[in-house]
Amino acid sequence: MVCCGETDRKTGGKGRSMSLFCRVWTIITRKGKTPYGDPCVTIPGHVARKPDPCIYDQFFLMKLKQPVTWDNPDVRILLNGAEQYTYNLSVDTEYDLEVTVHNCSRDKPAINTSVNVRWIEFGAGGRTRHPISTLTTDVPVWPGTSVVMTKWRTPDVPGHYCVEVELAHPNDGNPANNLGWNNTQVHAANSPVTREIRIFNRHIGDCPSIAEGGGPFLNPARAFLGWGVIGAVAAILLNHTVLRELPISLRVPALAGGGYVLMAFLGLAGEAFYVWTKRRRKGPDADHPRRDRTDCHLVEIEVDSYEFDDEKGKAFDPKEGFRGKPPVWPARVEPSSFVFATNEAHRDVDLIVDAPDEPGPPGVFNVNVRQGGAPSGGVTVTITHDQD
Repeated sequence: MVCCGETDRKTGGKGRSMSLFCRVWTIITRKGKTPYGDPCVTIPGHVARKPDPCIYDQFFLMKLKQPVTWDNPDVRILLNGAEQYTYNLSVDTEYDLEVTVHNCSRDKPAINTSVNVRWIEFGAGGRTRHPISTLTTDVPVWPGTSVVMTKWRTPDVPGHYCVEVELAHPNDGNPANNLGWNNTQVHAANSPVTREIRIFNRHIGDCPSIAEGGGPFLNPARAFLGWGVIGAVAAILLNHTVLRELPISLRVPALAGGGYVLMAFLGLAGEAFYVWTKRRRKGPDADHPRRDRTDCHLVEIEVDSYEFDDEKGKAFDPKEGFRGKPPVWPARVEPSSFVFATNEAHRDVDLIVDAPDEPGPPGVFNVNVRQGGAPSGGVTVTITHDQD
């Protein structure tokens, strides 16, 4: 096998086909340089292999229409080495937070990944973030992981809190899977169980403005496949009166080409002018939002009993890990949907579970919230009862 630099040297630059083949072979075999040290191929940055640090990201999974749990498998709260639940944390107490960071890339380690740990008020869509710490870690390629630890002193006011972890890397191949919540609550069964859950308004005030694309759009195909063809045919019909000094074998192609170019250019200019005038003209509803867009204050709530299969690396089976599960006991949220008032900061809803009276294992209920059609947050409630 002859490499790129060697091919050019031996053939004096004439073996272009062999050189091209060698460049393709270099990409396939990942050989970066020839024996002479000069590079065969330069791969642009936008197609280069990149690291992909990630965490169990409920918002990313909800956008993919996957079930989620808010009891994050990658976040653990420890006290003296024993894992704690968010519901029974003590005020003004120092806990250990353990965060597992993954890397979805099979090619590049995620060196110097930033791990930002914060806490927010328990509920869905909490807005105010309070920093805990910012850590840095190196994550090996998949299926490797890295575990980071930090201290967290809980607030001195009783309440329920959620731990939020956000990753950051300057060369991240997929920044969409970097945000994870650990938000869970445990209650003893007393049928029926009613749990009040706070839903925060993500859009206090008016809905954020959205640039509407709207038509019409410039359509080059109409100019090149429509006006240009018409111009070519029209010019051919003039072959008896124009360019008569040229032989017919040259006259027809010349007229067809000239007519096509001229009419395609005029058609393109006309299309552009039409689009420009239409977009400048404002109709009676120009300043009103589209009627088919979801109201940003509309809240929709669903309940399920999905539990994440906490297998890591190659042992993880996506078909099993993301298999949905309906509520194990009759459960509902009242109200299951509502519309925030413009300046309403939050609203409390009730999760009502008809827990069975007989002994048995606990039931897990995920309350998933969407606002304006986008994932807003959620909580996971575990209901326990006597197992004897």
